[in-house]
Amino acid sequence: MALEIAIDELGVGNSHVAYVTLPANKNTIIDAMDRAKVFGEASLRIESCDEFPELNGYRFSEEPTLDELNFLAKRLEMISADKEDITPSIAYRSLLQKPMDTINEAINRTYNLQTIPVYPCRNVYAYGEIVLENEMLEELDNVPDEVYDLLDPYKVGRVMVEREGGVFIDGYYVVTSGYEPVLVYDEVLPEQLEDWVFRLEVSGIPKRPEDISKVKTEILTLPVDEKYMQKIAEQLGEKCIGDCNITKFESAIPQINDSAVESSEDIYSLNEIAKKYSELSRENAVKFKAVLQNENWNSVDEAEDILINLGGYDFDLGIEDVGDYGEKYLAKQLPSEFDKELLSGIGSVGFARNLLAANGCKFTDYGVVSGFGGHLYSPVITPKQEQKNDFEMGGIT
Repeated sequence: MALEIAIDELGVGNSHVAYVTLPANKNTIIDAMDRAKVFGEASLRIESCDEFPELNGYRFSEEPTLDELNFLAKRLEMISADKEDITPSIAYRSLLQKPMDTINEAINRTYNLQTIPVYPCRNVYAYGEIVLENEMLEELDNVPDEVYDLLDPYKVGRVMVEREGGVFIDGYYVVTSGYEPVLVYDEVLPEQLEDWVFRLEVSGIPKRPEDISKVKTEILTLPVDEKYMQKIAEQLGEKCIGDCNITKFESAIPQINDSAVESSEDIYSLNEIAKKYSELSRENAVKFKAVLQNENWNSVDEAEDILINLGGYDFDLGIEDVGDYGEKYLAKQLPSEFDKELLSGIGSVGFARNLLAANGCKFTDYGVVSGFGGHLYSPVITPKQEQKNDFEMGGIT
């Protein structure tokens, strides 16, 4: 199940839009916004929903929050989890046939779906056969058997559909008239967005390697207090978290993936990165990801070192493409009184790439970043060439 939303930055002439698939972690959503350069006030809208097409482009009377949309996505994921029994999904889709004013209604309708009758049939005739076979129409209770068998399934089905007000959806007939929603979400949302930086599944070390699938596991989200890490280790039968085994690894910082994690000892460094990253301003968090994308690093310790020395890098998140960098570079080199509007469109890609190479800078998914100790807009000085005297004077060469 995938609920895709669009996050549109507001403002006249603004075309920045981030597309995010929910449910997701808060920092993962922010990363999508960072890449799309959505930094100002934004609006949210449902773009599409593969298993619940009735939600495609759906607009509520009041704009939902990210937390609300993410919780709705989690509920939809739960009711569509069993691929062999799709009746809960069909039941919810039938409820979506009735307009919803708020997202509260959309969330509350995901509960109590088991009370909605769902029949596998494609049309009125097929439903009439089900009605006759199961003797569901009271008016026919006293009809003799020899006459009962002659009844028209289509006419019987039509009577029942009109009476029940049911709907046909993808080979199923659904009766929602008796449905009573559960008021789970009125004012307080049951669950907020998760905002971890790293999410690990850890386990103890089995006595025999072949028993790895049988050992107990725990979920550890970072950043976390070190006392809690110690508690998790003890629950798994180990002395410390560094003695545990990492069985799964998720990261809200895309550049730090499981290939960088060499052993469970790295959990301590990952936790330090998570702590520091959570304290960064939005701009510096984007800068950190840009530097990670640009630099050649191979371990969690090296990633932590980059974070500690983040101030040694120059970064501009306002650059949307390579040509923009060339234009901005020229603007900074010219006198302040120069009319910068004359530079519009002058920054060619080739020129900008030469500038980036000369200053040791790179264009990343997040903006332009320098190497350590470098600067984005330093003047490019022509190297001095040594003058060679090749003339003769007074017999002296």
